[in-house]
Amino acid sequence: MSAKRALLGQYELHNTLYNTVTADISDDESNKSVADPMNSIKWLAGHLLWAQGNLAKIGGVIIDNPWIGHFASGPGASPDELATPKGEMPTLEAIKNKWNEVTPAIRAGLENLPEAALDSIVEFKHPIYPYDNTLAGLWAFLNHHQAYTIGQIGILRRGLGKDAMKYY
Repeated sequence: MSAKRALLGQYELHNTLYNTVTADISDDESNKSVADPMNSIKWLAGHLLWAQGNLAKIGGVIIDNPWIGHFASGPGASPDELATPKGEMPTLEAIKNKWNEVTPAIRAGLENLPEAALDSIVEFKHPIYPYDNTLAGLWAFLNHHQAYTIGQIGILRRGLGKDAMKYY
């Protein structure tokens, strides 16, 4: 199996899990935080949408995310993203709808990425960078970030008394 097929397989799994882990959660429930300073489900779902923008960049796709100011964080956020006005906080449903709207374009961009491009060197520092400074290494880290954040939502989901996340 090629590296690209493995990375795409993870990407597809995250799309499924994003929708199942956020299923049957009301907007009110999505705003709850278990303890300060823990993030809410809504923030985590929005942050995952923001992170999709990084995968879009890898695939050469431009997406519109009107809520970057609410959900951009960490070293992966540009100064412009961090300075973006926040505007009105979206509902969880609006965040999920935007996720499902942009996913096909991102998937197509990643699918069309030449396999050889995965070996190109990136200068962006990320946790896998010391071991793998290629575009494939960056994509692998972004996939890990998505899985980690989906797992956080899964824990919060159970804390709300919901059934465990489904894998399909």
